[in-house]
Amino acid sequence: MLTDQDKIRARHHAGYLNVQQATTFVLGVPAGVQTSFVIEGALDKLIPAAEPFFRSLLDRLDLIEQQIVDNTENLAVNKVDEIELRPDEFRELMRRYFHWQGSMCNLLGVPPNPFDQRFSGWNTGSGGINVPVQG
Repeated sequence: MLTDQDKIRARHHAGYLNVQQATTFVLGVPAGVQTSFVIEGALDKLIPAAEPFFRSLLDRLDLIEQQIVDNTENLAVNKVDEIELRPDEFRELMRRYFHWQGSMCNLLGVPPNPFDQRFSGWNTGSGGINVPVQG
């Protein structure tokens, strides 16, 4: 059985909310956020045999995210003595993050949250479409 901590990590890595109920505004009127139900149902239906693999994917995502945090100081330098840092390290870490995020989401049968604000400006293959409404 998944723990609450497992679910919190999964919501985080898939870009979903970790709040009881959230609202957004539609035409200036508060409206419930509809995206969270997708992952909630999937987390409750994960088969027990898949739980170890699910947790290993969460661990991989945690490690990549921790490496991003740990490497923050590298933004200030290009070279230290003989050591030259990769200028595309962050981009490559994000590519790996998207890969494992996709693997976790595939396991659950859910898409990453298309409204995830962490990835604004990244072409992740998700997002909304603006369509004019005829009234």
